[in-house]
Amino acid sequence: ELGHNGRTIDLFKIDCEGCEWTTANHWFEANVTLRQILVELHKSDVVKTPRFFDLMYENEYVIFHKEANIAYSGPKDIAIEYALLKLAPEFHAGYDRPKGAVEEEVK
Repeated sequence: ELGHNGRTIDLFKIDCEGCEWTTANHWFEANVTLRQILVELHKSDVVKTPRFFDLMYENEYVIFHKEANIAYSGPKDIAIEYALLKLAPEFHAGYDRPKGAVEEEVK
């Protein structure tokens, strides 16, 4: 629709005030390569955050920068900006990274 099919996008920036948790799985559905992802994670928790980074690592991204957004902070309003870089598959060859996400308790 936008003409990006089969292309490389050098920089993908998203700051959607919490939608990153539900949209991240869709970032990799299109036939495009995202070389860098800049994302602000809002209201992280021990279940969502490891799952997010598992998804990034499964798609060959590594963190190269992070910083707290001090303008958006408080006891329940934490936002951290991350910069991720897509590396060649050879970088990860022979390394089996354990997943960080924990299974939710079944109640």
